[in-house]
Amino acid sequence: MPEIDRRRNVAFVGPHHAGKTTLVEALLAQCGAIPRRGSVGDGTTVTDHEPEDIAHAQSTTVGFAHCTCGDLDVTIVDAPGFIDFFEETKLALSGVDAAVIVLEADPARVVQTQALLAAIESRRLPHCFVVNKMDRPGADYEGTLAALQGLYGRHVVAEQWPIFAREQQNDKHSGLSGYVDLATMNAFAFGDGSDRAIAIPADIAERVQRAHAEMLEAMADFDDHLMEELLEGVEPPLDEVERDLCNECSHDQIVPVLVAAGASGAGVAALAGAIERWFPSPADAPMLDAEGRPILPDPNAPVVASVIKTSIHPQSGKLSIVRVLSGTIKADATLTDIAQGGEKVRSSGLYRLQGRKQEALTEAGPGAIVAIARLETVKTGDTLTSNGHKVLLPRVPLDEPSFAIAIKPKERIDEAKLFQMLARIVEEDPSLHLARADVTSELVLLGNGEQHVAIAVERLSRKYKVDVETSAPQIPYLETITTSTEVHSRYKHQTGGHGQFADVWLRFEPRERGSGVSFGETIVGGVVPRQFIPAVEKGVREALAHGPSGFPVTDVHVTLFDGQYHDVDSSEQSFKTAAGMGVRDALPKCRPVVLEPVARIRVTVPTAYTSTVISQLTGKRGQILGMNPADEPGSDVVEADVPQVELARYITELRTATQGLGRFHARHERYDALPGNRAVGPKAAV
Repeated sequence: MPEIDRRRNVAFVGPHHAGKTTLVEALLAQCGAIPRRGSVGDGTTVTDHEPEDIAHAQSTTVGFAHCTCGDLDVTIVDAPGFIDFFEETKLALSGVDAAVIVLEADPARVVQTQALLAAIESRRLPHCFVVNKMDRPGADYEGTLAALQGLYGRHVVAEQWPIFAREQQNDKHSGLSGYVDLATMNAFAFGDGSDRAIAIPADIAERVQRAHAEMLEAMADFDDHLMEELLEGVEPPLDEVERDLCNECSHDQIVPVLVAAGASGAGVAALAGAIERWFPSPADAPMLDAEGRPILPDPNAPVVASVIKTSIHPQSGKLSIVRVLSGTIKADATLTDIAQGGEKVRSSGLYRLQGRKQEALTEAGPGAIVAIARLETVKTGDTLTSNGHKVLLPRVPLDEPSFAIAIKPKERIDEAKLFQMLARIVEEDPSLHLARADVTSELVLLGNGEQHVAIAVERLSRKYKVDVETSAPQIPYLETITTSTEVHSRYKHQTGGHGQFADVWLRFEPRERGSGVSFGETIVGGVVPRQFIPAVEKGVREALAHGPSGFPVTDVHVTLFDGQYHDVDSSEQSFKTAAGMGVRDALPKCRPVVLEPVARIRVTVPTAYTSTVISQLTGKRGQILGMNPADEPGSDVVEADVPQVELARYITELRTATQGLGRFHARHERYDALPGNRAVGPKAAV
C-alpha cells in the first residue's frame, strides 16, 4: 500500500468536557502507541501536556499524536473544546481530512456543536459523532440522537446502538456493556482490548431493527439501487451496505453516530475500525488553493505546505507545525514563504509530534503533519513552497477578539521585554491581538474570552518569567463644553534678568460632536506677534489634554482674538504658559460634561435566546436599533448601541445566557454625554 494511502489525519473536536482527550488517550492505548492510558485529572495524557492544560484539567491548545491502527498511520489532532479557544480549533481543522465530534450523552448539550459543525461543513470534512461517557448514570443515547437529527437532519444516523448491563435486582441500567453494529446487525460485548460477538438482547431487538431501517433509508438517498431494494422489500447484501456506508461517509453525505466510554476504553476498538473504513486518505481528499484549484498529493511535485500551528519554547526555539499537501520536505530543506513575499527560510530539523515528544524525521511526504524547527519569520497560516513554486493557500478567517485586558509589567524595567514576549505569545496564538489604546495609551491584550486571555497571561509568566499586572482597560472618556466663554489670561514673572510676559484673550466655543479640537486666530495690528501664535496653540492643546474631570477635552474651537506682548520679556514659553492658564480658567465656566464612548454591536444568537439578549442589552443602557433574521437558519441578529463601559464582560454574560452559542461584534460608533453624575474623575469613571 502506498504511504499516502495509509495516512489518516483526524481531528478530535467537541464541546467542553465531552471527554475528547480521554477518548484520544484510550485510542492511543488501544493501538499500542502508549503502554497505558493516562488521566486528565492526573495530568498524564499525551496531548494535554502543557502546564496550563494540566493546571486547568482541560485542553487550552491543540495537541498532536499518532498511532498505527491496523495498516493505517493515523495522525490525531486533539483540539480544545472550550468556546474561548474555538479559533484555535478552526485552524486545526484546516490541516486534517476528517473529524470525530465527541459529545456527551446529554440532549441539552447538542446545540453546543453548532459552530463546530458549521466550521466542519464549510470545509466539507467527512465526520462522525461519538456519544461519549455512556457509562455515566443518566446517559441518554436515544435522546441525544434525536436532538442531533432534529438539528442536522435525517442523514445523521445511528450506526451503533448501545447495550447496557442490567442490575438483576431492580432491572436498571448499570453501565455500557456493548453495542449493536447497525450495518451488519451484529452485537458485541466490550472486552479487554477487543470486542466479543454476542446475540442481540431481546429487550432492544425491535428498536435496533427500526434504527437499522432508518440508517438504510438515509443511505438510499444517495444510492438508487439501494432505494429500489428497499422499495421492493429486499434486504440489501451486507457488502453493499458496508460499501455504501464507507462511500457516503467519506463524501460527507452520511454522518454516523457511535457510542463510547473513553474512561474505560469501551467502544474505542470500534472507533479505530470506523476511522480506517470511513475516513479518506489525503490521496482521496486533495485540498484546494486560494483560487479553488485542487493540489494533487504528488510526492515528486514541488512542496506545498500549510502552517497550521506555531509553538515557541524559550530554550529549544520555534516549531512550525505544517500539513504537507504535495512534494516531499527534507529535514534541511530551503523553503519559500509565499505569504511573506517569497522570503527564503531554511529548516533546522523535521519532527513528528507525540505530545511533547519530538521524533526526528529525514523527510515527510504528502499528507504528513510534521513540525519544522526554527523557521523564525514564518507565521501560522503561511504557505510554504519549494523550487520557486508560486501557490497560495486560503487563510482561515478568524473572529475578532471580544474581550480585553490592560497589561503592564510590575517593574518598569521590564516594559521592553514584556512587549517582545507578548509578541511571541500572539505569534503562537494568532487569535490573540496586542494593541496600544488610542486615548489611554494602555497596552491591551485582546482575545476571545476571559479564560482565553487569562491562559495567555499564565503562559507568558511561565515561559518568559515576566511578572505582570492586569486590569480592565480604562474606558476612554472625554470631556467637552456646552456653552461659550471668553477669558483674559496674563502671565507675568519678573526675575533678576529678563522677565516673562504674555497676555492673551481666548474665546471658547462648542463644536459638533466628533469634530475634535480646532484652533484659530483673528489677531490684527500685531498685538500678538506671528511667531508666538504657534506657542499659544501648543499651550491650548496641551492644557485641553486634561479637563476638569481629568479627561481629554474635545469638540471645542478656541480662538485667539487679542493680546499684548513685551519687546524684551515675551517669549514662546511665556505665551504657551499664558494660553494654558487661560484654558484652565475657561473650562469650568463652559459647563463641561463627560463624554462616554458608545459602541454599535451586532449580536448573533439562536432565536430561542433573542428576548434574553434584548433584555440584557436594555439592562446595559443599550438602545435597541433592530432585530433581523441571521444568515444561519434559526438565528437572529440584534443590533444596538451600548455604552462601552457596559461591555467589559459582555462576552462572558452572553455565552452564559446562551449555552455558548451567542457571539457579537462591536465597533466604536460615537461619544454621548454621560448621564447623571456617573463619573466625577478619572478613577471614578474607570
